[in-house]
Amino acid sequence: MDLLVALHASGEVETAQFDKVVKKLDKRSNRKDHTEWFLGEIFYKTHQYLLKEYVKHSSFNDALKTGLYDCVSGSAIYGLLLDRYGFDYEVIETDYHVFILIHGVNDKTYVFESTEPRAGFIKDQEAVAQYISVFDAAVVRGKAKQLAELGSVVSQFTEENTIYASISLRELAGLQYYNDAVHHFNNGDLLMTYKQLAKARAIYPSDRVTSLYEYISAVQDEGKKLAGR
Repeated sequence: MDLLVALHASGEVETAQFDKVVKKLDKRSNRKDHTEWFLGEIFYKTHQYLLKEYVKHSSFNDALKTGLYDCVSGSAIYGLLLDRYGFDYEVIETDYHVFILIHGVNDKTYVFESTEPRAGFIKDQEAVAQYISVFDAAVVRGKAKQLAELGSVVSQFTEENTIYASISLRELAGLQYYNDAVHHFNNGDLLMTYKQLAKARAIYPSDRVTSLYEYISAVQDEGKKLAGR
């Protein structure tokens, strides 16, 4: 939580809506033994009370305060809730998107697609397999680009889907800094891009974070050389 709220941090973190979701779920958690029913409660109550509107590059703090969210911040909130109620889950990072897989409930696997308020809780097992295949680089190439929420600048470094990784909530916090860096890069602010990438690299030094960090560092060094002539 501390790492997630550190991006664009303000004096006081707004948690009222998150706390409301937790309070409602706590009451329901004793009624069922963490079944498919309760997963549905987690998914839909969170959208009902907290995740209001999808906006690309929204931060975790945006989600807490205003209800604006993206795949990173939405998945982070679901990860915290799934942790609280003891579910076995994975945060899945792909080239352009993040989602959550939950395992072991009724010997099934479920998907939490945070950006789909109505259809994002996927429980039919054929539908789950089909959803995963869209992002798995070993199965399909290029189809995930339509959901380019994560680092659209990645296309400058890779030509096809190469990432399908299970990451921790801590690493997801690092990915949030990476996402913010890409936002600044697309707006032409190289200094903020570099600063956010340095933080992302300290938390989650993945190949994509390191590649963009080294690229921006080289651009800055070249700019300094030209300025010194």
